[in-house]
Amino acid sequence: MVPFAGTAGAAPAPAAPRADAPRSEMRTVTLVTGDVVRYVDGPGGQDTVTVDRPEGASGGVRVQQAGGDIHVLPDEATALLAAGRLDRRLFNVSALVRMGYDDEGTGSIPLIATYPAAKGKARALPAAPRGAAKTRTLASIQGAALQAGKGDARTFWDAITRTPQARSLDSGIAKLWLDGRSEALLADSVPQVNAPQAWAAGFDGKGTKVAVLDTGIDASHPDVKDRILASRSFIPGEEVEDRNGHGTHVASTIAGSGAASDGANKGVAPAAGLLVGKVLSDEGSGADSGIIEAMEWAKAEGADVVSMSLGSPVPDDGGDPMSQAVDSLSADGGPLFVIAAGNAYGAGTIGSPGSAEKALTIAAVDKQDARASFSSMGPLVRSHGLKPDLSAPGVDINAAASQSVPGIEGPYQSMSGTSMATPHVAGAAAILKQRHPDWSGQRIKDALMTSSEKLDAYTPYEQGTGRLDVKTAIDTTVEATGSVQVASYDWPHSPSDPVAERTITYRNTGDKDITLDLATDTDEAAYTLSTPTLTVPAGATAEAVLSLDPAKVPNDTTFSGQVVATDAAGTTVAHTGFALTKEKELHDLTLKLRDRAGKPMDGLVVLAELGDPQLGLVQVTGDTTLRLPPGNYTAWASVDIDGDRPDSKAVAFLAAPETILTQSATVTLDASRARKVSVRTPKETETRQLRYDMARTAPDGTVQRDAYQIPLTYDQLWASPTEKVTQGDFSFLTRWRQGEELIDLTADGHDVPVTVQGGSAVAEDSEQKLTAVYAGRGAAADYKGLNARGRAVVVTRSDTVAPADRLAAAVAAGAKALFVVHDGRGRAMESYVPYGEESTIPVASVQKLAGDTLIRAAQRGRKVTVDQKKFAAYVYDLVDRHDGTIPDRSLAFAPSTRDLAKVTNTFYGHRKTLGAGYRYDIPEYGPGLGFEEYETFPGVRTEWVNPLPGDSFWYENHSVLNAGQTDFAAEMRSAELDYRPGKEYRAEWFAPVTRPRLGTGYWGPFRTVNNDMQFNITPWTDAGEGHSGSMPEDEYDTTSYAVHQGDTLIKKGAGRAGYAWDLSPQKLPYRLVIDSVRDAETWKSSTRTHTEWGFVSGALDPNGAYQKDIPLLQLDYDVDTDLAGDVRAGRWTEIGLSSTTQEWLPGAVKANKASLSVSYDDGKHWTEAELRKKSTGEWTAKFRTPAKGAASVSLKAHAEGPGGLVVDQEIIRAFGLK
Repeated sequence: MVPFAGTAGAAPAPAAPRADAPRSEMRTVTLVTGDVVRYVDGPGGQDTVTVDRPEGASGGVRVQQAGGDIHVLPDEATALLAAGRLDRRLFNVSALVRMGYDDEGTGSIPLIATYPAAKGKARALPAAPRGAAKTRTLASIQGAALQAGKGDARTFWDAITRTPQARSLDSGIAKLWLDGRSEALLADSVPQVNAPQAWAAGFDGKGTKVAVLDTGIDASHPDVKDRILASRSFIPGEEVEDRNGHGTHVASTIAGSGAASDGANKGVAPAAGLLVGKVLSDEGSGADSGIIEAMEWAKAEGADVVSMSLGSPVPDDGGDPMSQAVDSLSADGGPLFVIAAGNAYGAGTIGSPGSAEKALTIAAVDKQDARASFSSMGPLVRSHGLKPDLSAPGVDINAAASQSVPGIEGPYQSMSGTSMATPHVAGAAAILKQRHPDWSGQRIKDALMTSSEKLDAYTPYEQGTGRLDVKTAIDTTVEATGSVQVASYDWPHSPSDPVAERTITYRNTGDKDITLDLATDTDEAAYTLSTPTLTVPAGATAEAVLSLDPAKVPNDTTFSGQVVATDAAGTTVAHTGFALTKEKELHDLTLKLRDRAGKPMDGLVVLAELGDPQLGLVQVTGDTTLRLPPGNYTAWASVDIDGDRPDSKAVAFLAAPETILTQSATVTLDASRARKVSVRTPKETETRQLRYDMARTAPDGTVQRDAYQIPLTYDQLWASPTEKVTQGDFSFLTRWRQGEELIDLTADGHDVPVTVQGGSAVAEDSEQKLTAVYAGRGAAADYKGLNARGRAVVVTRSDTVAPADRLAAAVAAGAKALFVVHDGRGRAMESYVPYGEESTIPVASVQKLAGDTLIRAAQRGRKVTVDQKKFAAYVYDLVDRHDGTIPDRSLAFAPSTRDLAKVTNTFYGHRKTLGAGYRYDIPEYGPGLGFEEYETFPGVRTEWVNPLPGDSFWYENHSVLNAGQTDFAAEMRSAELDYRPGKEYRAEWFAPVTRPRLGTGYWGPFRTVNNDMQFNITPWTDAGEGHSGSMPEDEYDTTSYAVHQGDTLIKKGAGRAGYAWDLSPQKLPYRLVIDSVRDAETWKSSTRTHTEWGFVSGALDPNGAYQKDIPLLQLDYDVDTDLAGDVRAGRWTEIGLSSTTQEWLPGAVKANKASLSVSYDDGKHWTEAELRKKSTGEWTAKFRTPAKGAASVSLKAHAEGPGGLVVDQEIIRAFGLK
């Protein structure tokens, strides 16, 4: 959190909330750099991202958005990312949340460190860096699994990085990966693959070992209980017992005896032994490092085959740690890894570890040998690798059901997926190993591929070489290479490009020579064989060469086919997969980066094709040339430059939003053409936050976004002009939070701008005239002979004096304030006290030019005026946006008062405390960004806001600290806000009466077509219009719910959100009850509430929407209190009461009947108040409060509406008396 703050002010009319569909969820994610990201997935587009930088961090943070995922990239990580030293997933906040790696899901960051390959004999791995612990040694990849505690993330980061712009890692690490999560790949099979014929021939897997790396096993299931040789769990805190069901199903497909079905449901290799490694949790996912460790365990246990029905949903080329482990462990007589291709439906969707070269990667077919629609297909991304390798049945597979899974009925269950296809092949591999004990895993792989049932309707990129045929695999005497290496041709192409030659080896294990007819399964002239016939001697091998001629296929070709070998009778005896890719036309794109003088400079450039969900980082050294396919490209960079003053440090945003590449082209990102971006406000202000935000939107709506929260060490922003885009949209905006100066310093009649330092004390509204003295570098020795007591000390910043020492010397000398003149460009921003502490005197930095004036005044002992304000009385929230282009003109933004809306924000509280909040600008293309700033309660602040264009809107979030000021006690969220220029608005935060209410910041109650009901009632919503409030840290201790149908309780639980399943389809009356209590030390009002909502609900139209919101009556109260939430005792008090269903629902209705009672003894006795109905449909009541003997007023309200709607609400200590 940024240690700047502001207080609020007061004004008329509330800002109008916009209609929205309420949904909300907040996640906190600590990154490996120690940055803490808070991501709120709000209703509609009400998403926000805030980042708390760790102590000691340098530079800023950029937020990138592409393909829907949010990446948060600290400056310190970008060079390492561009150099390929960091896994980009480490900064993909969306993916980290999906994997359960947010701070609620785990207290540590799971990592895999890989180290440079050892030369000669293997060497021991380095010790874990500071801040991390080694949890697994992963010898197969020369790596280790690490856990970095989230509280120690910054310590770990500092231990593995040399400098902020380093391009390599320390601690001996070659690359740092996220220890990602793999998942179980779920979506009359044994006879379909001809396994019974193999059994009849005496081959059932006996004597072989198959490792099953999955969710564990039900060791008591009759089908597998006698087949388990060894087992081990690689999931911390979980036993091998299968409480998911996936692993038992897979294991029985491999080696099930069929005992629970009198032999009807046998596995493919019913006599094989099982090595069971639990690598997926009961929820069905597991860490990559645990899977790698289990692979190593399986090999050590002597596994012949390793079955892995799991994988990552992210397409991969086989270069990740899991794939590397598969290839490493497969070598030198290792087991055969049989791995699922995945269930991602489309082409190019195979992920790790199925992308490993040595893996036997399995696709799925149905019972008619048609491709299963869900089955992932090749080619592999980037490498065009030929995968999958083979197909097997994977649709509606009936196998053993783990009896440890709740709700399971019977010994068997049906499942679909490449997960189900994989164990068929693993069982077949065990049978082949039994048949040929001396065969390697690679030979078994080739044999299964070449003996499969060729599926003529599909290519190898779709289904591999064919569908598994166990009987043919054990009977055939002809083996062949399963598939050959892809022939890949990069642009540019030439008629002289070499013809690729791929050797196919045929082996004859029979006792007679055999002559094979060879042909490809395509008429294309590009694919030819060295001979149409080939004689393979008995007990020997022979080779044929497949030639792939790129000159005979067009550019942008991706082709896969097979070489088919038939015997004299015309029977196919072997077939081999092959593929050719010929890259599409490419052109040179030269990126030039220039500084303000127009000279070449180094830097990182972001480059992406329009609509591409991935953003590339390119390290540019002056000029860098890339080869790219034709397309529409966007390039941009943010670089450090000198500003237009000798002491200015600037960021320049340089962009070329549209380069349509049809031939070689050059993009010059030139800071010498950049224009200065500046702001001038009607009142004097200082910059509190500054962000630029670029978005490039494709015609299909895909957004590429780069937003940079600029550190205050930079005092200027520049942006280069651009041409107007012709395809899609482009926008560039600058966002300022300007605020009243917290320290206003005047010397010799000149205003001296200062920047308050981290942890600095700032007095409450204090103005002092102090004598200034100059103390050199500010070291203790510099004060010798200097009278600094009661004076303002001015020093020149130097690296030779640490900030803490600089402060300590000033305090020891009795200084009243410390002003540090920067010795470099820009603003100095340093921490003078440990994080969370506050200095005893104010400390501020001064830029060099203004500092020279201050030093001269101090050297002459002149008086200076120091005006301090701990919280600003006014702020400006401003956005200047340019669509289509950045214009080649002045980018100065100077709105007048009439261009702005005036908002008076009032913060209520019965005690003086701190809170935090911010007004986010939410563009139509992505979440709002910014830092919450400290605020004071109670207080008033005037805020000036400019209207936002198009579908953008403003959104506010405010929180208040608990009584001990150790954590946030409650938060309040606004609806979407629109403002109009020249208008005045008011907003009240934490104002009475606080009570449960359905607000727009969270999702509301709804019913689904499955007759389920879900609800999320915000229990602590204040009186502000459109607000919704909760106590996120304590709500499970303070709030409970119950759901009744008529007089029958059907569900109860803790917290504000819950559900009720399997409701009757009939239209019946229901009652939802919420009870909430909160700490009276922190909260003077609304310490206890009880609310009951009555409504009627029935089944939805099965042909309509999946879910429908449930209207509930809300109760709103209007009482005029002071900022402490009190009214005068012994005086007449007027209270307004209104009741409507949720305002965002179509056809919202008002209550037609209401009553109100008051209590002065916390609800022990109630007195009915007379309500008068107004023409607007609201009610008012007047009552005289007791002059003595009461400290608060409690309320009990009742309202009724049409259609069985009713609400009863009791609020203890709704507001106070004084």
